[in-house]
Amino acid sequence: MQDLIGLLLSILLVFICFVIAYPVSKKNPETARKIVHIGAAHWYFIYAGFFTSPVPALIGLPVVAALVAAANATGMFDKALGQGNKKRNWGLVWYPVSIFIMILMGKSGIGGMTELGVGLLGMGWGDGLAAIVGMKFGKHRLNTGKSLEGMAAFFAAVTVIAFLFTHNILLSVVCGLTGAVFEFMTPFGLDNITVPLVLYATVAFWPKSAMLLGFALMACLAYKWKLLTANGVVGAFVLAVLCTWIFGLAGLVLLLLFFASANVIGKIRDHIQKEEGNFTEKKNSRRDLMQVLANGLMAVLAAVVFAVSDAYLRTNALTAADAKALLPMRMMFAAIVMFGAAMTEATSDTWAGEIGRLSKKPPVSLKTGKIVPRGVSGGVTLLGYGGGLAGAAFIAVFWYVLFSGTAGPADALMKKLPLGIAVITLSGFAGCIFDSVLGAYFQALYIDADSGKYTEKKKSPSGKDNTLFSGVHWMDNDMVNLASNFLSAVMAFTVAMII
Repeated sequence: MQDLIGLLLSILLVFICFVIAYPVSKKNPETARKIVHIGAAHWYFIYAGFFTSPVPALIGLPVVAALVAAANATGMFDKALGQGNKKRNWGLVWYPVSIFIMILMGKSGIGGMTELGVGLLGMGWGDGLAAIVGMKFGKHRLNTGKSLEGMAAFFAAVTVIAFLFTHNILLSVVCGLTGAVFEFMTPFGLDNITVPLVLYATVAFWPKSAMLLGFALMACLAYKWKLLTANGVVGAFVLAVLCTWIFGLAGLVLLLLFFASANVIGKIRDHIQKEEGNFTEKKNSRRDLMQVLANGLMAVLAAVVFAVSDAYLRTNALTAADAKALLPMRMMFAAIVMFGAAMTEATSDTWAGEIGRLSKKPPVSLKTGKIVPRGVSGGVTLLGYGGGLAGAAFIAVFWYVLFSGTAGPADALMKKLPLGIAVITLSGFAGCIFDSVLGAYFQALYIDADSGKYTEKKKSPSGKDNTLFSGVHWMDNDMVNLASNFLSAVMAFTVAMII
């Protein structure tokens, strides 16, 4: 009976929010949207006070998300809120999606009502007040279109909400800062998913989650220094959090070594590229989401394999002497090797490309054996391959030093780490070579319709379609990098399972 009352009150809450917002929408549609946004957040009190089981909510929330999506697609929100920007209205769809995920996490034993309150009410009041304050008092605009005053309002609101639930001032400030950073950085209007989940996780995993703030601040600096695009920041953040959460400091340092060396050497690439007159690359040194995934997806997969294997050992209380422990222990070791190989290949490929540009001899195509412009995929030099091997060895050595202190049920296999150095060096360099082969035979190369130069871009600066000169149109540099990283990681994992 209580669950039924909760469902009826949920419907009533939504109705009241729209009734209050409708008159406001005539003068200020955005304020009306935020009234619904803030009001809906108070569903938390209905859930906490009337629902005896999370099941009705887990069934109802997807239905709500579907109805809201249909209302937005058919233009009903245009009439209800006076808000004609359908792209912005999708935030009201992501709202129930984020609540669904938070409740599901609580049902799975991760967090509970306190975390849900901080995530839901923090997002509702934080985002709502940020928009209202930003519209009325926002004088210092940031490069995402949001204002510094709005961010300050978001921080203050979330900090207060978090303190009311946790009574921990340090945790509350971390929630405010982390939430504000994510609200500022999240692209495509997805902050109604990312911010509640980040706030939920910050409280659920405190104090370990303090690193979320550190990574968020690092992400902001990477964006400010134009090392990453906005969506690249989100991808790199998720990658860093997962790998550090699972592999600890070793995972973080190895990621930073790759990222730092890649960007330093990328600055050299930018300088030398200005001297090139016959080739235009598709992308510059500012990495976007696809580039982050191309170089980091396999590293994340390795971390997941390690975590699942480790959880199996711990859950079943298995020791190295147990026969059932052998396979998961081998998988843990292989996952560490796979992680190193993924980082090694990415570094090796980057170093090969940038150091190869310094060669006095022009690059030669692996496909034709003829000289090609510097920067063209599939063009190689001996100096470039030397740089690639050096990059692979650089990461491999640090990998050994960092992971040699790894503790856990798989300690018995750690004696094989010296062999791991050879495995990840060779597999990483093999991936670098495979990258060159794919670049020569399959990567799309175009003739620019305006200048006649070789280019990786599908369209010329004037918007004309460029002519495909060689390769497959869908096989761009990101796909080549992903494929070569995949090969390197799988090769290393397979060998590590055998040795």
